[in-house]
Amino acid sequence: MIGLYAVTDDCAPSPPAPLRTVTANGLAFVCGPAGTDDCSPERLWEHERVIERLMEKSDLLPVRYGTRAPDEAAAAQVLRERHAELADALEGVRGAVELSVRAVGQAAATLPPSEAQTGAAYLRARAREAAERASAAGSVHEPLAQLARASTRRPGRGDGDLLRAAYLVDRNLIVRFAGRVADIQAARPELRLLCTGPWPAYSFSRHE
Repeated sequence: MIGLYAVTDDCAPSPPAPLRTVTANGLAFVCGPAGTDDCSPERLWEHERVIERLMEKSDLLPVRYGTRAPDEAAAAQVLRERHAELADALEGVRGAVELSVRAVGQAAATLPPSEAQTGAAYLRARAREAAERASAAGSVHEPLAQLARASTRRPGRGDGDLLRAAYLVDRNLIVRFAGRVADIQAARPELRLLCTGPWPAYSFSRHE
């Protein structure tokens, strides 16, 4: 049993030991010892660190932690059977990385105490609040999406969580993207923006 880390080109630099590559039809799996079934945070971060080191030198499709193949022959067979799908997905992220942005803040619309007595007033206030949240999220997301090849938004984790989004950004635009985040933060001081990355393009690697 072997563990899989990423799909890349078969001409990519050789990974450090104990990792190795299995190649077929111009593609390669970076693989290594399968290890245990432990899903501890330490194991997850170890897997992530390996992929981040690989992405410094190669374009790749990251593989989720715990993905395995019985042996190298089975891994090569996957590359052959899914060649078109994997090659297209790899081409889609070539030269780009994932950047994540989170916007936290409170919507401006709140429920006035005098209106709290009626259901209709409550619904109107909630609608205003939802509109304010959508507007605040859009003011962050839309200018950032203009700099990205693709973007995806994720559900918030609470009332103050206005935006959680990932952006597929060309490597040569990372600095410009970070600058735009800073400009938006300066224009919207009532929000708190957090930009992290570059990360492997998990959100844009639709191959699993």
